[in-house]
Amino acid sequence: MELRAYDGKNVHITTVWGEVFEGEAVYDSEDYCESEYGWAEESLNLEHWVFRRSDIASAEVMEGEPRIWLSRRMHTMHLVPSAFDRMEDGKKTIELRLNDPKRREIRVGDMIRFEGVEEDWDVLHMEVKELLPFPSFKELYAALPLSEMGYSPEEEKTASPADMDRYYTPEDQARWGVLAIRVAEPDSD
Repeated sequence: MELRAYDGKNVHITTVWGEVFEGEAVYDSEDYCESEYGWAEESLNLEHWVFRRSDIASAEVMEGEPRIWLSRRMHTMHLVPSAFDRMEDGKKTIELRLNDPKRREIRVGDMIRFEGVEEDWDVLHMEVKELLPFPSFKELYAALPLSEMGYSPEEEKTASPADMDRYYTPEDQARWGVLAIRVAEPDSD
């Protein structure tokens, strides 16, 4: 599939996770995507939705205006290997992040493309089921099950909100607050 051929045209896209999107496509080159988004893979941009070549199962040029309105957005997040493995195995169903402006764009029903940070760039597509904002990781850890955050039973004994300091500074945590994102495989309850 030559993505450049869809540039400036109304396109009907079916993604690898079964969602359908329509809109005017803008082609983003591999170099542009690497500098703008941090990945070296050409993409099609439909308004604020960006679909990597590997996200697209099929694409076709449409006659006339788009008929389907974009109902979900795709977000991309990176996971360390242990968190990726636990999410892939279904043991981690809550992702923890700052509640910064980027995360405030996330809505229930949106999709998150989780990428492993290893060389092979494993990918998981998960659906956002619930968004739970908290003032700090201290309150979040007190309110939610540690096992759903990906802690093993052994790790739960020493789990601490301070574990998150290696990812986010205390200043950023105080500035933005934090967010628990409950996820599941698409179309599962």
